[in-house]
Amino acid sequence: MTRRLLLLFAVLGGIFACAFTSAIAAEWPTEKLGPKQVWDEATDHATQSRFIPMQLILPDVWQGIRRIDMPIVERAYAEGTVWTGPHEWRNPYTGQMLMVYDRSRTTRREGFVEQRMAIRTDGSAIGRAYDSRSGGQVCDQEAKFPLGVWKQDEVRTFEYVCLATHSGRVLERGRIARITIEELDYEYNGIPHSLRFAWHYSDRDSGEVLDHRTYIFAPGLGLASQFRR
Repeated sequence: MTRRLLLLFAVLGGIFACAFTSAIAAEWPTEKLGPKQVWDEATDHATQSRFIPMQLILPDVWQGIRRIDMPIVERAYAEGTVWTGPHEWRNPYTGQMLMVYDRSRTTRREGFVEQRMAIRTDGSAIGRAYDSRSGGQVCDQEAKFPLGVWKQDEVRTFEYVCLATHSGRVLERGRIARITIEELDYEYNGIPHSLRFAWHYSDRDSGEVLDHRTYIFAPGLGLASQFRR
């Protein structure tokens, strides 16, 4: 698929997202999201905790089963990105076979960006196993979008390693990701059960902040909005 087609799909996805947002705000679309009751019951207001399913991130139909699975998506659009998968992918450094989603986008600033997204072995988040930027890097156990049970205002820090090849040498880069839940379960643009969290990404050795932004996910839309901090 050409980059021009990917950009066209992203634009069309944005148009669809606007229409879908209005539909969700007006009436819960059970056929597209699953029963509203299971989304209601995902949050325990007494303990201020919530089960975050993969179907919020993609998005997809969720029937309330509390396990982190990988629903099949032919093509999902979210805030300018395109998701497909899952499929098998072999880590070029370790040889380990992973189940990943392809995630891609085209922007004026960065051009074409291609990623492989894998769920952490502890099921607490999904993150990049591969990112095409900066010559390409492979990461192990990154946490970018939270999954599973999280609490309001909870902060978790994840330390992991990324590998890249430069001038024939494999370089190891320590990374630290910190996720802070800002709004565990709230209404975003009329859509109930949305999620807002901050993602802080830094170099482990130098402490340099590489990225710091807030993400908003909404049922039926996936990534609904993001902004840099």
